[in-house]
Amino acid sequence: MIKRGLDIELNVRPVYIGLYHEEYYEGPCRFGSGDALQPGFDQIMNRQLSEQFAETVKNAMPEKVKLLEPIFVERPDSWITGENLYETLLEGSAETDFYIVNSGIGRSGITLEFAQRVRKPLAIAPDRCCEVPIINAALRARGLEVYAARTWKELKKTITALRLRKVLNSTQLLLAPRMDSHASMSAPDTFLSLDQVTDKLGVRFRYINIHELLDQMQPLPEGGNYTTPGRKTNNITAEEIAALEPIADRMLAEAQEVHVEKKFLMKSLTACATVKKLLDVYDCSGFTMPCPDTCSTRRLNEMQFTPCMIHSLLNEQGIPSACEYDINALLAMVVLEAVSGNAAYMGNTDVVPYEDGELVLMDGMRAMVFPDIEDKTNLYHTWHSVHSRKLHGIDRENSPFGLQHFARDQKFGAVIRYDYNRDAGQVLTACRFSPDLKKLFVGRGEVVGGGDFDKENCNNYLIYRVADQKKYFDAQMQVGTHLPVVYGDFTEELSILGECLGMEVLRV
Repeated sequence: MIKRGLDIELNVRPVYIGLYHEEYYEGPCRFGSGDALQPGFDQIMNRQLSEQFAETVKNAMPEKVKLLEPIFVERPDSWITGENLYETLLEGSAETDFYIVNSGIGRSGITLEFAQRVRKPLAIAPDRCCEVPIINAALRARGLEVYAARTWKELKKTITALRLRKVLNSTQLLLAPRMDSHASMSAPDTFLSLDQVTDKLGVRFRYINIHELLDQMQPLPEGGNYTTPGRKTNNITAEEIAALEPIADRMLAEAQEVHVEKKFLMKSLTACATVKKLLDVYDCSGFTMPCPDTCSTRRLNEMQFTPCMIHSLLNEQGIPSACEYDINALLAMVVLEAVSGNAAYMGNTDVVPYEDGELVLMDGMRAMVFPDIEDKTNLYHTWHSVHSRKLHGIDRENSPFGLQHFARDQKFGAVIRYDYNRDAGQVLTACRFSPDLKKLFVGRGEVVGGGDFDKENCNNYLIYRVADQKKYFDAQMQVGTHLPVVYGDFTEELSILGECLGMEVLRV
């Protein structure tokens, strides 16, 4: 089963810890007058306040949160705390990801012991005055995971970041290597160790040999596939291929421009459908395969497709899929799509210096037609043929798009084209881990435009402006070339995620 990161929820449980007085008296820690000093009054107020607290928590939650049944406990002013109180606090702890605690004077010790017992992340309600610094100092000194927020709005972003950590911990990726199961011939800037990724982020990996994958992109022949003779494998069926016909017809009808034949579009759709079928079989929610390693087998030329459409269509369905066996970029896309609900776009990401009144174009850019941009400062450039119709929301209608071929001579390899000029002014967020998992790049930019909508091959590009090109460039040099992006500003949530993961955040 494909378990999308988009669908993973963080289980949050509110906890109200009340204090009640058993006798009538006044003093330095007993305030009030009249009935408020009478025995029994506190119990009545605690129940009312706990209900108000639960409602406040409910209204403050971000999307993709499952709010669990609140827990209510009280302690008397005799300071005798029975074991039954902790038993109540620990109920349902196995399913709880995060606690929000309403505590106060005379209850801090209970919160401390509860945190020591449950060993789950928690935060004190932001409006609890002195309790926030008390509990944070006490728990942090003991190495326990606790979060502080000045407002409920801030806490909302922390909860979103913790959900992203859970998404990573729940992620299983399907990798299709040829030469090397760790890195492709074009992406050595990926992780140093996949075991380290599993240990630190909880991400797991499943593998299928690229030749077995390619064999399964056709109905199973009699006697089995060439690479697995006699074995019954999960090949796409003739019926499943036939079901792609109306999808191809719809794409051809809806595209603004079409420069590819239907037969080639069908080959690309067949490849995508095969990969999605295998994702379901392997219980994975993300995919990558190596471009140059596979290209050099000449099988892509023989089968007349490129992987681009696989990545585009899977990302449109909330299933992260990355070029060039770039597992690092793939994990960044897992995070970006989960936080935004938008399809991510990844590509070769290059600085565009502006020096002596002219743009300084790198080798790959000189053949590209740059739009007329009045302000040429602080520009960045991203290009790959894995564009998406769902940049503005995976659950929203498709944006206008075009269809082009990839191969210049033979015209195969259907790819989606997108005009980024229509999104000028749109804020975007970029993300990538460093190969050693010690740093997390978090970038913010604003779309300026794009180009090469009508060109074939690995292009059609996005141009965006950053606040400080030099700082952005220096930070990128620590993480690698592919900087996946999504529309929207999620830099705060991703920065908190980096801190939760114990990484240095390169926020630019």
